[in-house]
Amino acid sequence: MAPKTVKRGKRNEKKEDPVDFGGLDPNMMLSLMRKIPPNAVTGRVELMDIVKYMEENPSEMEQLMNEVDKHEIGSPKVDLEIYNYSALARTIKADAEWVIQLESMGFVDGSGNPVDPDGAHSSTGVQPTFILYCYDDTGAYRITHECIGLPDSKTVLQTIQRAIAEPCLPLKPGLPSHLLISVKLTPHIAAIKPFLDSLPAPFRWRLETRQEAEGVHEGVHALNQQGVQTGLVLAEKAKTAGNKAFSQKDRRSAIKAYSEALSHLVDVLSQKPNDEDEKKAINLRAICFANRAATYLVPGDGMNLKKALEDGKAAEAINPSYAKAYIRQSTALQRLGKMDDAQDAIVRALRRKDLENDAGLVDCLVDLLTAGQGFPEDEGRFKNWMLDVLINNRKSAERLNGLGGEWRRRCDAQFSKYTR
Repeated sequence: MAPKTVKRGKRNEKKEDPVDFGGLDPNMMLSLMRKIPPNAVTGRVELMDIVKYMEENPSEMEQLMNEVDKHEIGSPKVDLEIYNYSALARTIKADAEWVIQLESMGFVDGSGNPVDPDGAHSSTGVQPTFILYCYDDTGAYRITHECIGLPDSKTVLQTIQRAIAEPCLPLKPGLPSHLLISVKLTPHIAAIKPFLDSLPAPFRWRLETRQEAEGVHEGVHALNQQGVQTGLVLAEKAKTAGNKAFSQKDRRSAIKAYSEALSHLVDVLSQKPNDEDEKKAINLRAICFANRAATYLVPGDGMNLKKALEDGKAAEAINPSYAKAYIRQSTALQRLGKMDDAQDAIVRALRRKDLENDAGLVDCLVDLLTAGQGFPEDEGRFKNWMLDVLINNRKSAERLNGLGGEWRRRCDAQFSKYTR
């Protein structure tokens, strides 16, 4: 249909057709979409970008949810079994193509919480998760469905039906001229074939070939590798900016930069990097969390000991071999008045074989045990102090029992001063 024109003086200007957002306020939706920049790694506005923007702008989140609620109140759920799919023949456009795909999402525990893949096979009650989704030739996702364990045939069929009859907003019900089914869904073909064959012409469907699947995998891998390298560069750049801001005592800028680096690294890890790049991204995440924790620990306006502790714990969870993760936690706990917990954090690190010889951790432990005074130089005072921390103080004795490595060498070296 030719665009309409309206006269304005002596000029004729094209009047653009309004964008349809499935019943949602178009002005509000357009305003929102303009505010969310494309992801720096993938070049697209990803789900995490939208989530991040909404978290940072709660008023807009509330406005959007209110609009969605209003829309859904007047839009009853579709009954997929009696829906008139034949009526969608008029929506079929030549060469319009959709794809139904299945991908692994990772693992969850019995409570539905994500589990580190490295420890999934050694944990009990852990199950794999998958996402079943449909996207069109414009890259728009018509439907996504997450499931614990592989989907059954009924779930696959209903997901296809929802992609057609009840797609994600702002998309409308419709049919493509061609639907490509992932080869991963081969076991369900017998169950979904009757429904697909019943859809009106010129709709067609077929199963993806093995060659197509391999080609898609190779293409996605190449794009992912490019995104990984871009993300790592951006993350390193943001971390460097954070370090500079920290050295200049600019807390706000440092926190913003470290947070930006962490966001880039989440994008990197979502691109399925190779082992080397994955290790690099994981280590960099731990560093950025620890650096942000250090920023929160700086005294003055904006100091936040609880956030510092959270970031320290995050750094430990990501890379348990990173000494500064424990030091940040210990410092935060000490300032929160939790001295036992502060010592526990350091000892927990020193009991690791890969950290038992870390001098910085032992320095922290000595400072905690001596109120920052260091080992007593007087022989009598030193022996009395050792008696207190190793025997008389039950909590301390249990905590330090059997601790070796650099801690043991440091104590032995102090004792040797008195036997020369």
